[in-house]
Amino acid sequence: MQELFEINMMKVFRVFFAILALVVFTDIHGQQLYKMYTEAEETFYDEKFSQALKQYQAIQEYDSSYEDIKYKIEICKLLSITQYEDMGPFNDYEEIMARRDKFYYYWQGRILMKEYEFEEAVESLRKFIKLPAKKSDIILEEARRWANWAINAKKFMDNPKYYEIHLLEKGINTKNAELSPVYFADNEELLFLSNRDESNPDQFQIYHTKHEGSRSWSEPEVIYNVGVFTRETSNIEVVAEDGRLFQFRTDKGGDLFYSEPTDTRTGWSIPREFDSKISSTHLSSHFFINEHEDRIIFAKDVGTKKDPNLDLFESIRDPETGNWSKPELFATTINSEYNEDSPYLSPDEMTLYFASDGHETMGGYDIFKSEYDPETFTWSEPENMGFPVNSPDDELHFKLNKDQMSGYFTSNRLHTIGDYDIFFFWEIHTIKIKGRVLDEQTGEPITNARIFFRPVEYTDMYFFSHIDDEGQYEMMINADDVYKVEIKIDGTLEIIEMEDFEIHSTGGVSTTYLKDFYLKRNTD
Repeated sequence: MQELFEINMMKVFRVFFAILALVVFTDIHGQQLYKMYTEAEETFYDEKFSQALKQYQAIQEYDSSYEDIKYKIEICKLLSITQYEDMGPFNDYEEIMARRDKFYYYWQGRILMKEYEFEEAVESLRKFIKLPAKKSDIILEEARRWANWAINAKKFMDNPKYYEIHLLEKGINTKNAELSPVYFADNEELLFLSNRDESNPDQFQIYHTKHEGSRSWSEPEVIYNVGVFTRETSNIEVVAEDGRLFQFRTDKGGDLFYSEPTDTRTGWSIPREFDSKISSTHLSSHFFINEHEDRIIFAKDVGTKKDPNLDLFESIRDPETGNWSKPELFATTINSEYNEDSPYLSPDEMTLYFASDGHETMGGYDIFKSEYDPETFTWSEPENMGFPVNSPDDELHFKLNKDQMSGYFTSNRLHTIGDYDIFFFWEIHTIKIKGRVLDEQTGEPITNARIFFRPVEYTDMYFFSHIDDEGQYEMMINADDVYKVEIKIDGTLEIIEMEDFEIHSTGGVSTTYLKDFYLKRNTD
């Protein structure tokens, strides 16, 4: 009997310890999961969406009981992966999350902005602003700013500047980042920075490629002996006058180093200090140095760790003493309450180009230009370079070629290969085109509609005209392009695609193309 009692007690203890172990394990499991979740949330609301995506996906693999994980994953994908454009899964959450998450329409507005759906983005952001739920002044200001960007973006994209842009080929551009492009040797050679080495994605190296005719470039090769860079210090300049390659290093609080072109296999010498006196200027990484190497313009952080704010400063070398002047703010018209970065001065030093997420930007960093007035010694109010040079995303590292009509920049805009890519742009000839849009069956004019001409090679760009009561349209478009023609019926989501239409330059002679379109309506 005693033996039976002991056996039963052993069973009870086993069950007890099993339950206790389960409770302890569950508690540890829950604590670990909670820690992972709070860290992911902090990353998410810091808007580090790529990092947050990985954290949320790790939580989902570990335990998918958190109801908002899949929802946050879709937001992170849409706001961090350039090529990810499927809004369907996110929109499926509207009925539930619009009630549970007061930020739903804020995120929807941000995502629609990324997808270039500007009117819809403004509508969503205004829904968020009007919600009775408690919101901080900071997030309300942020939402209003995004809404203003969307309004500006639509205005600029509806009235594009007369430039053609070209995304440089795969091989130069990759799914990683390509930054700070520098053409030299009459545009036959190109240097740029990239983090394409998969073994060390946080490290940027200089790559060199040569033009091989048409739009073809040689396989980029690493220049190993000039050092490595971080994303923050990824800035190089080549001074055409002597061909020296300049870079920034954090030595002595910030200094410039240069490499000279050589006939060696690497093509460039080991970097050496440019001028020890420069360290007194408190130089920052995003700099520009002029052809005479006696004027430096650079972006410097004048904000706080939590609220950084970049302004442009300049320092000039005294030709007699060789000393560099104390850095001064470049101009009151240039620096805003937001960020100014990536300066570039034209060869005659009369036009400044720079990136800013202030002024009248269409979203993120845009490229602006300002003209110098030698009579008043002042710089003009910055002018947005407009679309297609600028986009609702970020543009940096703008530079002009000698012809002052073409150049290059980097952007992380929609439909890039990945991260930042290098774009080439040039001014193009424009022509007027006009005609009528008619119903193919009845011959009656199409009204209450708009006609869009989208370049086949770059469909994010468009030219459009309203169609009047007689079915007539008229607009200026780029010459020497093939266009996809679309008709959009006002007040509906109906878009009718027409035949592709090719138009050619007239060698600068002013002319007007006449072209009627016959619309075949679907009567089913």
